[in-house]
Amino acid sequence: MKFALTMLLITISTSIFSQDLENFEQVDKFKINDLKVSVFFKDPLKEIIKKYPDFDNKENKEKHEILSGYLHNNTLYVFQTFKKKKLIKSYKLTGNPQKVKSRNYFNLDIYNNQDKVEKSIDKLNVGGSFFEHMLLFQSTEGKKFIGKGIQMWGFIVMIQPYSPIKEKISELIKMDTSNSIPADLIAKEQIFIEPLFEYQKYGLENIKSRTKTITVYQYDSIGNIKNKYPRVEKDTSLYLSSTSKDLSSVTSFPYFSKSDTIKRAGKYIYIKSGLENINHYLKDIRLTEDSITGQIIKIEGKLIIHGYNKDGHYTYDEIYVADFGKIGNYNFPKKIKYYPIDDEYLLKPRIITEIEYELK
Repeated sequence: MKFALTMLLITISTSIFSQDLENFEQVDKFKINDLKVSVFFKDPLKEIIKKYPDFDNKENKEKHEILSGYLHNNTLYVFQTFKKKKLIKSYKLTGNPQKVKSRNYFNLDIYNNQDKVEKSIDKLNVGGSFFEHMLLFQSTEGKKFIGKGIQMWGFIVMIQPYSPIKEKISELIKMDTSNSIPADLIAKEQIFIEPLFEYQKYGLENIKSRTKTITVYQYDSIGNIKNKYPRVEKDTSLYLSSTSKDLSSVTSFPYFSKSDTIKRAGKYIYIKSGLENINHYLKDIRLTEDSITGQIIKIEGKLIIHGYNKDGHYTYDEIYVADFGKIGNYNFPKKIKYYPIDDEYLLKPRIITEIEYELK
């Protein structure tokens, strides 16, 4: 399914209800008990075209990256509740930039009638890239794709229907009116994690972006490489990605906390981390220091692979090795390797991630 966005996303009349809803249009209205609810939607693609007039000419991967960046940092839907024509609250479905590479990255921010945030729902389980109310899917032909997977810009994506979003937010509005939203759904204040090592501090201050080439290897029966499947990812937020729960992000720059427990033995540093994302993927962590410079040159440990089958959640271990290289004034992870746990001599890596850095 191909679209020339700059031709399709022409200016159309929209219903503007307040400064706060500039560029939103009303897409639904309904009732919850004695509350009237109006729903507004801002089309991400219309906003992107304004910023990138040459959007149609960009590479497919860059188009997806631009769209993802927009969705992680902006509001998609606003549900406003009214009683006797008086605005009571606004419920804003807004992307959370801290949920890097998370499937369900939207929060529901709840505002009072003075436009002040009361609370934010963190565990909403809403994500996606393309949504029913985008102009692309308002034609008779476009509506056929809602709730289905189609190819957009070289990738298969789901066109997210509105009804499940409406159901989830409506249920939360009901809970909010009775002050019964469970505490575990409400976002807690994010506290900056103080880094343990100097290279982490230097990286936060000086790394502008990283380009990761991730290659999956397949071997034949005698151990020769049969197939290689590379892909490229770009990361522009070192702190958010390395403190996320994304496997590749955590293992490509393990972010250790100043509060972690360390034990030194010669050139080795053994770490027992208190961070949930580290413990989710890594254990038996050992760092190697250069005997002359004192800088880290390698991280080794066990990689915890998580899987699911008909019996539920299960895990198994692989061997994890991160080799460091000099970037600017410090060493950083340059090559990450995952090996099967029985590969005693580290001859057949299952995955190799090679990282290039751009400094500020």
